[in-house]
Amino acid sequence: MTTKVSVKNVQGFSVIELIVVIIVLGIIAVTAGPAFMSRDGIAEQRVQTELLSALRLSQERAMQDVKQRCYGIAIGASALTPYECGQSVAPERVINLASEVNVVVTSALANAQTRWLFNSWGCPVSENHTSNAEPCGQSSVEFAISGVTTRYVCVQSHGYIRSGACST
Repeated sequence: MTTKVSVKNVQGFSVIELIVVIIVLGIIAVTAGPAFMSRDGIAEQRVQTELLSALRLSQERAMQDVKQRCYGIAIGASALTPYECGQSVAPERVINLASEVNVVVTSALANAQTRWLFNSWGCPVSENHTSNAEPCGQSSVEFAISGVTTRYVCVQSHGYIRSGACST
């Protein structure tokens, strides 16, 4: 036994309906697409994330090794490098800056724009800490990571490390 299907009962989309759907999808793609596919600020976000990790690791090492007072971050024009008592660090731990990214350090600590350290309590201190132990509460350290966008990392004067500007 065979059944017959009538061609009149089969329905589909008309050409006009298909064109309207394509136009609506095109409008959505043009307006929402750039927001999802934009690479604006990716380099700054990468530096911010890696810097937060490097700072927390240096702070932890400074708090564990109370005999040596030389753990911190060295700031260069093209890289941010963990500073560990003059020892070389693995290349994968160096935060290389893309050409469009600039890092500015703001702090009252002496020479904080080039290098600063953590003390055994995890607070930011100047490079002089290697010869004279310095206490907590001297100054916060703020990193402004700028390029297409600007992101901030703050190390508060008592050692709390967070994303965002120190003034907020």
